[in-house]
Amino acid sequence: MPYPNEHSARILSPDRFQKSHWSRMTLPNSDISVILGRLKGQTSTTIQAYRFPKNSYTPIQAQRWLRDHHIRVMKFEPARAETRMD
Repeated sequence: MPYPNEHSARILSPDRFQKSHWSRMTLPNSDISVILGRLKGQTSTTIQAYRFPKNSYTPIQAQRWLRDHHIRVMKFEPARAETRMD
């Protein structure tokens, strides 16, 4: 499901993670966020997804950033288009 304000790049399926151990962190010197969780049976955290603010990144720029940083993406979803009610 696309988010209204950010592009999402899923790295691993949420089903692989423990349900109660999630956090969000902004990367240093950036406005890109990562969603962290604990894989089932693990005690350390792993990146589950990257989030890119749509005001700072187009979908193409976000995908380029991922490619330039050698990040394999399971699924990329551009931010949801805004709808107007007239």
